[in-house]
Amino acid sequence: MNKEFFEQRHPLVITAYYILMLLILMSTTNPLIIISCFLGSFTYQLVGLNRDKKHSIIYPLLFLLIITLTNPLFVHRGATVLFFFLNRPFTQEALIYGFFMGLMIAGMIYLFQNFQSKVNSEQFFYLFGRRFPKLALILTMVFRFIPMLQQYYQELNQVQKTIHRTQMRTLKERVTYGLDLFGNLFSWMLENAMDSADSMKARGYGIGKRGSRIHYTWQKKDTAAFLLILGSGFLFIYFAMAGDFQFDYYPYTEDLLEKFRQSSASYLMIVFLAFLPTIKRLWEAMTWTILKSKI
Repeated sequence: MNKEFFEQRHPLVITAYYILMLLILMSTTNPLIIISCFLGSFTYQLVGLNRDKKHSIIYPLLFLLIITLTNPLFVHRGATVLFFFLNRPFTQEALIYGFFMGLMIAGMIYLFQNFQSKVNSEQFFYLFGRRFPKLALILTMVFRFIPMLQQYYQELNQVQKTIHRTQMRTLKERVTYGLDLFGNLFSWMLENAMDSADSMKARGYGIGKRGSRIHYTWQKKDTAAFLLILGSGFLFIYFAMAGDFQFDYYPYTEDLLEKFRQSSASYLMIVFLAFLPTIKRLWEAMTWTILKSKI
């Protein structure tokens, strides 16, 4: 089977796409754009979901739920009061705003997860290691330590289960166990970070310009994809400066359907960009299935 769209492209194209999507998602509070970016990144996560990584889907949704419920408790703007909590108004507009802000954060997490799965450490060093060696090293260590920390936590917790320490009943015993576990994880993380830094320093990393053992060939398809991404970015800036993406939550939330009718072309462009990786991957999966059926 042919590799999917992003695995065929140059690392610069992949990075440019995710940078553009993150900028689009973070630069506006328009709910139509937030929904498009969230669903695009979420469906791409579902298409390539691994059974061992189901938590990567659940955690951002928990952030979404928490932000949605807590925002009206601290923000009391809005004209539609649903009820009063501790003599404070709980407004519909604050609830809607919290929901879309949570949706934005969840979409950003999914985009970072997709980017991390498509651009490995070697590709990241290939792009930024020559010009920004220290920054590339720090970011690569961060991306590397997150899954390693999760794996070490599971191993450490499993060891504690064998000695029946996780079956503590009292609150004091549970707090003590949690603090000890956090201390072990923190000390392990610092030790590995220092070992990695000393190892890279001993090899002379960052002293001079360093090449990469892997070379990525720039193809015509990469040029077309990069121009598409660049052109979409300029179009988004143009539409944003023209006021097409302006949206107000307070004192009353604007009508989404009316907002879409006013600038349907610009919103369809965002939808196409957000679902481009998913569409391409599903299309190639269908093509591969058809070719296998003809064998």
